[in-house]
Amino acid sequence: MSKENQANDTALLSDEQIIDLYWVRNESAITETDRKYKRYLYSIAYNILHDELDCEECLNDTYLGTWNSIPPTRPSIFQIFLSKIMRNTAVVRYKYNTASKRVPSEFKTSLDELNGCIPYTESAEEAYLLEELSRVISDFLRSLPERRAFIFVCRYYCSDSISNIAQMLHTSESTVFRELTAIRNSLKELLIKEGYDYVK
Repeated sequence: MSKENQANDTALLSDEQIIDLYWVRNESAITETDRKYKRYLYSIAYNILHDELDCEECLNDTYLGTWNSIPPTRPSIFQIFLSKIMRNTAVVRYKYNTASKRVPSEFKTSLDELNGCIPYTESAEEAYLLEELSRVISDFLRSLPERRAFIFVCRYYCSDSISNIAQMLHTSESTVFRELTAIRNSLKELLIKEGYDYVK
């Protein structure tokens, strides 16, 4: 993930203009989406999959999913809308790929880091518990200072490596590691306070 996710090209359409193209079913919407957000979306997929062919297929699936969603949905923040579709697509592909073999992935590494504070539940109430857990984590994320929220989203949503986050923030990997540890500890404390058990 990058704080500047679009190319420095004045010819790029605005998000609203691209959404308008989807809205009137103009196929150039996909071309304009690709021009503006391909690198950003590809990086999300690559952090999860580490396979160029899979990433290209996920890009195509993301564009198709966007085409099928707009309309009726009109995204308020187009980049986040796209990133959700891409991440879900890449995670599905990751699960398929790892069903029969181990695939090295920053995605798995970042999830392993959260094992100590995110509870695992397997019961009839699982869907409800996960929905409530999602709400608590969303509220926690909104409460973080901008820098820490950025680090959290990069690591645990976009599966960026610690070294890549450090480069984006012009700081050391050890600093990012310490901040991630502090964020996880704060999250664990909040979850305990909210009545969630945790593994580890």
